[in-house]
Amino acid sequence: MSQAKKPRLSDVRQLGAVTGCHLGEETVLSLPANIGAISAISAWVPDSVSDDGLAQGDLSYIAVGTDTGCTMLIDSSQNITTLEGSGGPAIQCLLVKRATATTVASAQSRSLPDTIACDSDGRVSVYAMGQMFARNIFSAPISAIALDTNPNSPSAFIVGDLSGAVTACHAQEVLWRAQVAIQEPASKTERLRPQISDSMADPGISGVCVVQFPDSHGILTNYVLAAGGDCKVQVLSRGHPVLAVPTPIACSAMSAGYFIDSGSSKRTAASTCKSQAIVGDDTGRLFVLDNFELVPYAQLDYPITQVLSIPLHVFSGLHGVDVVVCATRSNSVYILHDKKVVGTYAADFWPVSVDVIGAFSTAGPCIVVARNSTVDGSSCAKAVHVIPLELDLH
Repeated sequence: MSQAKKPRLSDVRQLGAVTGCHLGEETVLSLPANIGAISAISAWVPDSVSDDGLAQGDLSYIAVGTDTGCTMLIDSSQNITTLEGSGGPAIQCLLVKRATATTVASAQSRSLPDTIACDSDGRVSVYAMGQMFARNIFSAPISAIALDTNPNSPSAFIVGDLSGAVTACHAQEVLWRAQVAIQEPASKTERLRPQISDSMADPGISGVCVVQFPDSHGILTNYVLAAGGDCKVQVLSRGHPVLAVPTPIACSAMSAGYFIDSGSSKRTAASTCKSQAIVGDDTGRLFVLDNFELVPYAQLDYPITQVLSIPLHVFSGLHGVDVVVCATRSNSVYILHDKKVVGTYAADFWPVSVDVIGAFSTAGPCIVVARNSTVDGSSCAKAVHVIPLELDLH
């Protein structure tokens, strides 16, 4: 990893409606000892959040998973609910979503969101109301997860694994499964060569998301996108691959949202459709997949490990292209808008996992960053940093 300097706000160029950004005072959420190293986080805010932040009495949540299998929820009042103790396989990815069960023990009880934890043994564990609800076991470690935003499949989610398979599921049911990336068997000569790790030959899925693109008749249709090591973004409809969009090199991260204005994907005030996807790669390049076409977006200084989006209206009540947050193989997290970098969060530790959240406690939109060690490699207390993000607008 490389260490980058934190830029001054005066170094940020003027970018259309967004002229820059500034970061507020961090909240550091301390974690219990002896839970292992943080391996994944996921943040969630209730639907009641508005431009003014959380409604009175509402809480936002951050799920934390570790390499010892520990899974916990931390709310914005800093209460911790342990969902699974240490002693299991490493948590690879997490998803927090609106609870589907509303069984509350008493009027004073608070309904926790559902949490989905995916691990290195291929297990997908669903926790409801703070307890284990269901567990599916797949044949390969889970490497990516996303909420299925298709209104025809409420409560469903999509997972990708290291075998190159994509699966749509409910908590207790598999809806469909598709093998979208297959690694060719090595020839006898290749088997004799030294084994060198090459991400471009890795069939594993690095990112999944759900978007709406117009079909051949111009009707908006739900598609699942899957990116991996085969230098393609696979497009699936109802579990069937329908198109493979070539990428310059293997994709390392992907997210749905609304990133560029175009005739096919114009968001209106009444629309929250995630009509585009943004993908990143190990050269630091970002591309937007809009209506099955790959459009260059930006070039960063370091390999991209995660890419996330925050709708612009969360900051200002305005409607426009989303704010993009990128984690990289460095101590820098980049904030972009309309194809340009508008700010950077340069930590004094290595960000292990990054997410964004629409509101946390009294703050508005925040970047959430997990910490295991400092930039000089020395150990430090495991913690989650919550950094308020504000945009400077015209």
